Amino acid sequence: MYELKTKTYGRRKGRMSKAEKEALERFLPMLQIPLKGIINHEKEFSRKAPLFVEIGFGNGSFLYQKALSMPYADFIGIEVYITGAAKLIRKMTGYDNTKEPTPSNIRIILEDARRVFTEYIPDSSVTGVYILFPDPWPKKRHHKRRLINPEFAKVLLRKLQKGGFVLVATDHKGYAEVIEESFRNAGFEKSKHTDLDEISYTKYAEKARAAHAEIYFFRFIKP
Repeated sequence: MYELKTKTYGRRKGRMSKAEKEALERFLPMLQIPLKGIINHEKEFSRKAPLFVEIGFGNGSFLYQKALSMPYADFIGIEVYITGAAKLIRKMTGYDNTKEPTPSNIRIILEDARRVFTEYIPDSSVTGVYILFPDPWPKKRHHKRRLINPEFAKVLLRKLQKGGFVLVATDHKGYAEVIEESFRNAGFEKSKHTDLDEISYTKYAEKARAAHAEIYFFRFIKP
C-alpha cells in the first residue's frame, strides 16, 4: 500500500511500530498530496497563503514546529521514507491516533523531490524551501546521487517567487562548497543574514554539534 515506485537511493522503509502503522492507515490519505498533475496548493489547503516546502523532512520535527509557529502559511513536506511520514503524523496527533492531526497547514508528498519540483510544482509559486542536512554522499563515485547540483538549483530558482529563498544546512565542507557554487551559478544571491538558531534544535544539527563538526548554513535569495 505504501511502496514508492520512484528510483531513489537508500532505504525507503524502516521498522515501524504498530502505532505508526495505524497513524499511516488512518491519516496519511487526508494529508498526502496525490501527484496527478500540477499541484494547486490553494486548492489543497482551501485558502490562499504563502507556501513553504521542506525537502527531506526526516522525523518531521522542523516541519512541525515551523507550521505551528506560522499558522498564516502552508507547508508541504517531501520525503521518500514512509517511516518519516509516520513519525510526523504521530507528532501531529499528539501521539494519540484518535485525534485529528494538527496543525492543519501541513501536507505530505512521498516522492523524490527532484521529480516533484520538476513535474508538479508550478513556477513562481513557492515562498521558501528548506533543505536541512541532505545526504552528502562523500565518496566521489556517489556524487551524482547528491540532491543539490547546478541543475536542481536552476529548477528551484524557477519555482520560487521573486524574493523567495532556499535555506540549506550541511556539516560536510566539500558539499557546502558545491552547494554554494551551484546556487550562485543558478542566479541566486547569497544572504549575509542567517540565524543558526532557526535549525539548532533539529536532529542533525544536534548530532553535528555533538561531534564538534562545523555547520555550514546558507540562505539563497531569488533576486
